[in-house]
Parts: sequence; structure tokens; C-alpha cells
Amino acid sequence: METLPPGKLRFIPLGGIGEIGKNLYVYQVLDQLLVVDCGLKFPDEKMFGVDLVLPDVRWLVENRASIQAIVITHGHEDHIGALSFVLPQLGNSVPVYGPALALGLAKNRLGEKRLLDKVKLIEYSADDVLQLGHFVVEPIRVSHSIPDSFALAVRTHAGTVVHTGDFKLDQTPVDGLLFDIPKLARIAEEGVLAIVSDTTNVERTGYVPSERIVGQTFDRVISEAPGRVIIASFASQIHRMQMAVDSSKKYGRKIAAIGRSMAQNMDMAAALGYLSVPEGIRMRADDINSNKPEQVTILTTGSQGEPLAGLSRMAGGDHRQVTIQKGDTVVLSSSPIPGNESAVWSVVNRLFALGANVIYDALMPVHVSGHGYSDELKLVLNITNPQYVIPVHGERRMLHLYSKYAQEMGWLPEDVFVLELGDVLELDTEKGEVVDRVPSGAVLIDGDTGQEIHELVLRDRQFLANDGFVNVVVVLDSETSELIGGPEFLSRGCFYMDSADELLSEAAEVVEKLLEGEGDAPREPEALQGDIRNVLKKFFEKRVGRRPVILVSVMRV
Repeated sequence: METLPPGKLRFIPLGGIGEIGKNLYVYQVLDQLLVVDCGLKFPDEKMFGVDLVLPDVRWLVENRASIQAIVITHGHEDHIGALSFVLPQLGNSVPVYGPALALGLAKNRLGEKRLLDKVKLIEYSADDVLQLGHFVVEPIRVSHSIPDSFALAVRTHAGTVVHTGDFKLDQTPVDGLLFDIPKLARIAEEGVLAIVSDTTNVERTGYVPSERIVGQTFDRVISEAPGRVIIASFASQIHRMQMAVDSSKKYGRKIAAIGRSMAQNMDMAAALGYLSVPEGIRMRADDINSNKPEQVTILTTGSQGEPLAGLSRMAGGDHRQVTIQKGDTVVLSSSPIPGNESAVWSVVNRLFALGANVIYDALMPVHVSGHGYSDELKLVLNITNPQYVIPVHGERRMLHLYSKYAQEMGWLPEDVFVLELGDVLELDTEKGEVVDRVPSGAVLIDGDTGQEIHELVLRDRQFLANDGFVNVVVVLDSETSELIGGPEFLSRGCFYMDSADELLSEAAEVVEKLLEGEGDAPREPEALQGDIRNVLKKFFEKRVGRRPVILVSVMRV
């Protein structure tokens, strides 16, 4: 990594560009780096067998000696979830700064990986000023769907960058803590070089409704439900937990947390003072069936249709403690993350089939977003009044729409940057330009083993799902290399074997023709397998329009 001259600043996104989630952003001044957030995202329906998607941090690992700190804006998984994977690659030596709740949530994950005693976690609060090498970072409290959420003013000798994190302008937040607009305005008066802004809800006009609307809906649902109320949300939704607890107490219900992450986070938030749980209202999951249905509220994970989460197991009839029954009311207190829609609606349909009454956002206001709508984004942009505008945390269309709005508001096209992952954006007070690229992308993780899934393995899985596989066995004379057995075929997912006699006879002829004269100039086994595979791929694509995965076994006897 080259050392920058004074007055220059670089911004390098390694996640959170062209996607929702996987947020990881890097700032460079002189020879030092600052990392903001370290998140993951969940796989889409085409990522077969993938449980987690992480940012590619090869470049960071190469330059780990230059990293001054990782600063976390808030505790959602798309901002903290990759810490337990990334920190070991950095030697566990990089300090992590974050608000108390975010660090509490991170500790649960780090503890599972036995990393807690190896990493350095440092709490910051709203009034702190963090001196991190050449960087001075000032937190700015914002409203979001989780307590303890912050934007960051990243001060450098090249100028100040306002990194918004995730935010909305809730005027009646559940915890009473407003977006600190006066502090943002004071920083803006000093001059802002660039804003790095959330764009998730730029397509929606107006302002996000207050989180308190959800509390009013919970109150109504819990008071009117004839049986158990099951509320599914993210395990980090502490505000939703509080509203469920308050309404349950009001109407004489006890509350149980289903799922390890939900129970852990509830305990942690209560211990840190972010959640108030009156004595006697909490019950163990094993005691759910010992109480009358109309006296039970259940908090669970699985609002995104995750196969192994609590709600999905309930919908599938294989949850150990909760069997869905007629009279249950299920509340999906979230909206589907892009790519998860089909999984979510599959769970909803199964719940209805089991007799539950399912309530979701299209029916009642059981969810409001934590991300500001377009008018909120424009207001923060106007207050900040930066020289340069950098939209992040959004899919491609969102970044471009935010860019369009910024230009309509007076920013020149050359001062608004819609970036790609790995772009190296260099800024000073004269101009901004992309000067380089670094390695970037996604790392796919099997959640059971924690091991990386190579992209070629994923590609094979996609081929198997789309086109199936064909296994072919040929037997050759070990001395003459002449064909003495087969070809024998076995297929799954490509065509129906019992009605494919003619097709397989033609395929056998293709292989036999290839093997003619093999005894004259025998090929190495790997070469022969490759030749058979190639001719069969062309044959099946021509005959049945598919490109199955072809496994070739060559036996010599």
C-alpha cells in the first residue's frame, strides 16, 4: 500500500456497494487505515448450501499492520456479523470500537468462536472523541431500529467525512433518544469533504413512520388474540422485544424467547439496561405448554424464512417446544430482505395451512423500517452540505437514484460517486477520482463447519440444481486399453432413466466412437476422463438442451 501525500484521503468499499448488507468500508490517510463496520449478509436462494456471505478482506489482511481500528456504527449483523471471521485473519490485534449494545451483541458471536479473550473491544458513547492514529472519530447519535446507533464524523487532515451508518429521523423513538441533528449541523458548519450515506429506502418518498406504531399494533394484537402470540423478528430488535414485553405484561401474558440468539440477546440487553423485563413475566421455553395459550407470548427468530430458525421449524412441524395449533397468532415483525421473499412466503403459507392467523406488514403495521425514506436522506444531505457525495448500503438502482437526487439538489455529476466494490476513490479539496482497484467480492461460508465454500463448488451445485448429473462408467482392458464393459449410465435430475433408452444408446455410441483405437495410443486416465466428459456435455446439450454435471469413471481390469 502506497503512502498518500498530505491532503489526500482514500475511501475503499469492500462491502455494502450494490447490495444490502456485508458492510465494510476502509478509509486511508498517509500510511494508515481505518475500517468502519464489519458485517455479513445472508445468501439468496441460488446459493445452495451457503449459510453466510462475508466480505473478501484479502487486501486488508495484506495491510493489517496499517489498520488503526475497526469502528462499529451499530449492532445489526450486517455491520458486526463478520467480526468473528475477519479478526482472526488480522491476527486479533486490531482494536474494535463500538457502542455498548453493539459490543454486547458481538461478544455473543465472538464467544461462540472462543475469541473473547483474544480480541480488544472498546466501548464508545455519544460524547466521546476517538483518537485513532491520524483519524479523529466523533460519534453522532442517530435513530434506527436498534438502540445505540451512530453516524461517524471521521476527521482527517484532508477533511471531514460524515459516515451516516443506518439512520432514520424518528421524532418519537421508543427509547426517547433523537437523531442528534444539532451535532451534525455543528460539524457541517466546519465544512464536510464527503458524505457516505445509507440509501436503502431511497425509492420510498416521505418519512418513515415512527417505531411506536409497531408498539400500538403489538398492543392490539396481544389484547385481542384468542391464543398464543408468536412474534418473529431479528434477534437484535431490542425495541421490538421491549414493546412485546410491555404489551404482554399489560394483558397478563408471560413471555418466552425461542432460539439461542433471541434468548442470549434478551439476557444481554436486560443486563446492560437496554431492556426492562419485569420480574415474573419471563418464562422458560420448556414451560410454554404448561401455561394457558391466552397467557403466552413467544419471541422467535426466522422472520426471513431461514430454514433452521425457530419460525421455520414451527411451520415445518419439527420444533421441539412449539407446535403450531389453531388459535395461534403469528406476527412477522419484519420485511423480507431482497432475495428472501420466496422463503418468507413459503413459511407464511405453511403457517396458514396449520391453522395459525398470520399477520404481516401488508395487513397491519407490524414493522417499520430502520432506514430513512428519500426526504430524510435529502434532509441529511442538505444539512451536511458536503463537497462530495458517496451513496452506499444499497443495491445498484438505489445508489443511482440517490445519485440522481443529489444532482437534482445541485451537486455536480463529477462530485457524486457511484462506486463498485474494491474501487479506490481518492479525494482532496480539488477533485475526486477512482485511481485504483483492490481485490474484493464475497466469501461464502458453510455455517455448520465455518469453512469457506469455493465459488466452483457453488457453481457445481447450481448446475446440479438446474441440469442434474450423469455418471458414466467404462471398463477398459488393462493391457490393450480396449473397451470391454459399458458405457453404463446413471442420471439424476437430467432425464428420466426408465424412458431414456434411445438417448442412452446414442450417448453410448458417442463414447464408443471416442474410444475407438484407444489401444493404439492410450491416454492418461485424467485426459481420457476429460475427453469423455467433453463429448458427452456437447451431446446432452444438443439432444436435451441441458448441461449436466458429468462424472466419469474409467476402470482398467
